[in-house]
Amino acid sequence: MHTLWALRESFRCAVLKNNDADFTEVAEQVVKLLMYDHKEQLPRVPVLLMIDDFDEMEKVYDLQQLIERKCTEKNIHSKSAEVIVLNCMRSESSDPTETTEDTVIIGNNLSEKEQKLFEEKLVEIEKIHKNAETFYGFMIMKKNFKSEYVQGVARNTLKSFNINQKHAQLLAVLVLLSVYCKGASLSISLCEEFLGLQPKPVCGTAKVEDGFGKFSTLIARCQVEGKVVFTAVKMIHSSIAQHCLSELTTTHSVKKADITDLLLTTNKLYESTQGKDKLLQDVHHVLVKRNLSTEEESQFSPLIQDITKETPGQEEMVLINASKRFEKDAVIFQLLARYYYLKKKDFLEAKHWAQKAKELSKDSSYIADTSAQVHKHELKNAIAKYKEQHISPDKLAMFLGMAQSAVDAFKETQRIAKKESVQRLQDKRDNYPFNTSGLLGEIQVGVLIIEMLEKTPVFSSDNVRHDIMSQVLSGDVNLQDVEKNDQRHSKHKSYYAILRSFEDVLYNLRHRMKVNFDLLDNFYVNLGSRFGMKDSREQVAQYELSRCFKQYANLFCKTASLKNKIVSTLFKLYQARQFLEMQKADTYCGILNFLSNNIPTEIMEKIARQYDFLCNYNPDVLTKINFIYANVVLSRIKLESPHIKQYPKVLDVLCQVLREQIPLSANLPLHFIAVMLLWPQQYHPECTRLGRCISQMRTAYHTVMKEMRNGKRPVVHFFLGKKQGYEKLVPLGEIKRLIKPEEFAYMWENGKIWKEKKVHDLLCRVTGEVKNNFILADTCIQGLKLPVTPMFQSQIGGYAEGSKVSFFTGFSVNGPYLLKVIKRI
Repeated sequence: MHTLWALRESFRCAVLKNNDADFTEVAEQVVKLLMYDHKEQLPRVPVLLMIDDFDEMEKVYDLQQLIERKCTEKNIHSKSAEVIVLNCMRSESSDPTETTEDTVIIGNNLSEKEQKLFEEKLVEIEKIHKNAETFYGFMIMKKNFKSEYVQGVARNTLKSFNINQKHAQLLAVLVLLSVYCKGASLSISLCEEFLGLQPKPVCGTAKVEDGFGKFSTLIARCQVEGKVVFTAVKMIHSSIAQHCLSELTTTHSVKKADITDLLLTTNKLYESTQGKDKLLQDVHHVLVKRNLSTEEESQFSPLIQDITKETPGQEEMVLINASKRFEKDAVIFQLLARYYYLKKKDFLEAKHWAQKAKELSKDSSYIADTSAQVHKHELKNAIAKYKEQHISPDKLAMFLGMAQSAVDAFKETQRIAKKESVQRLQDKRDNYPFNTSGLLGEIQVGVLIIEMLEKTPVFSSDNVRHDIMSQVLSGDVNLQDVEKNDQRHSKHKSYYAILRSFEDVLYNLRHRMKVNFDLLDNFYVNLGSRFGMKDSREQVAQYELSRCFKQYANLFCKTASLKNKIVSTLFKLYQARQFLEMQKADTYCGILNFLSNNIPTEIMEKIARQYDFLCNYNPDVLTKINFIYANVVLSRIKLESPHIKQYPKVLDVLCQVLREQIPLSANLPLHFIAVMLLWPQQYHPECTRLGRCISQMRTAYHTVMKEMRNGKRPVVHFFLGKKQGYEKLVPLGEIKRLIKPEEFAYMWENGKIWKEKKVHDLLCRVTGEVKNNFILADTCIQGLKLPVTPMFQSQIGGYAEGSKVSFFTGFSVNGPYLLKVIKRI
């Protein structure tokens, strides 16, 4: 706030405190403030918007996009910043953090000069106030944020604490909420009713602070702004709340479970109309809101985890009471289902709560996924508990039944996720990304089915039987033929009868797994965060995807080498395709991913050789396209490799493919590589069709990525460089090598990377003309101009129609992107 006050002459300042505000309305108000009474004088006075302690960066970015969109609608153009967002986030960590170019760390360690000023101020306060030592907010800073001081305050103030007293109960509730929910408070009205404060006959209403007795020094009044503005009390400082909670649990034996139970079961707390919604919101937050930094932490909220550690078993009663307090809340029921299948392994109870959640929220893919996860974990648990070497027929039937239920549930999750995503695209304010859990879940069930079948006598005796299982699950061999050729078919008869009753799941298993692997690879390789943030959930999912693919590849992508030296060409072709699939090099996404996953050069060279071999034997269109990608990627990993085909040869293959009939599945990869390779640096006959290629690529992108692209930004795989041939395509890794690793992320996001001389020396500067919402790029071919889309509309917001500019460009599967306008020409 001091910063805003100091800058009030230079900016139109505003503060946003409510992170549940309607961001569309906020964006409108920001633009109104920007435009207000400027009387066409330019430059306008910029708006400085301070966002107060939003704990989710995605929300900040959502607001940023809406402000940009609103500026575009109002035709606001400027070369300098019109709106500056100052995002203030409080951190509980005391670890020192370095200040970067776009981040300023305000630490909690006073300098000697500051400590002296605080001493002088204390003397001044003591002359006016008798109880200056209870000004804890001030005293904490004066004591240089020492935990020993705060601990002493908590211990001394809470000496007389008795949980049976009303004011002690209210303080305990406020302390717990404040520790686990930023900005927690209790309305004055609620406190008065709970404490039974009666109006005084002469002076009016008793002060609520008096109702807290000796604990009143720990609280402070505040204004809560939302749909209704009201006065409330909050803990005077976050560190006071932390130490008070610790004191209650250790000295006074009041456990977190006790306080949470009091909070959930005491109806009196919810009788006051004023502040009731805020209280319910805060209680819901501490029960549900998870820390998503690691897989283990992501299962439950910090409060539930702490209760589990402190009083094991009590968390169950807390969650049951939560379901009674929130009787119509699907997320609370979902939480209970997750608790029962993860912690208690009580799958019947988990199904009960999952079903209740689904009944309340039929159109949520996340609720549907919880139901599917119950089935998957029940199957996983049942297989893990079965210790016999071979699975018995009755157990096989039970396990396959569970697997069928899980597969059906994950398919339902996928269906709802696609429907959700289409709706989000229509509602342009909703930037929540596509829910991929249904795809990964079905893959995980596929792996469990493989593990289960490997323990059945029908498939487990030797490598030959293992290959037969691979063929059955690929749909290449039916079970009747397997049974007919099984020398022990009489002994295995009951197994075959059970397997035949699940033919649909078994015959389609490889196909379904492969489809889902390819969809997820497409999602992770071609789409990135809109603002470069790493999503911990996606990182966990990709790790799990890699684990599952190894098991898939071990079954479906391995063939025993023949002992005799005479191997048919057909078999060599088959082996080549299996090798490529095992390396995830059978799709263009998989090949592109080698640019960033540090693939060994010799493996990449073998991939290129295998495609060269396949292209000698009547290759289909996708094989030829992948041949091109393999050579391009290998050239960017090791340009001097002898296994790279000459650039003109690769161009010839590309032009040949462009003249063929193109299947729909090949449209996107073909036109993406065509735009990059044919981008004119010298004349080539096929360059004239580039405009059509860009249009067809964008159409294919919106078709293929329709359900996946919401809340995402296409990844720029290559940048246009200054050199010729393969070297004109500069991968992101090459730019990363020019910048210090610790500096790259923020330099990329704030655009300063494009000011680096080393980057300028590497990339080609393209010229073009601003046209509507894009730029028509000039080329070396007379009359050929190509449309380039800005990464953000604000990048060309300050340039009038027809302005000539120079810029850097990059290539994504949604077409060429303008990365940075260098200057007006």
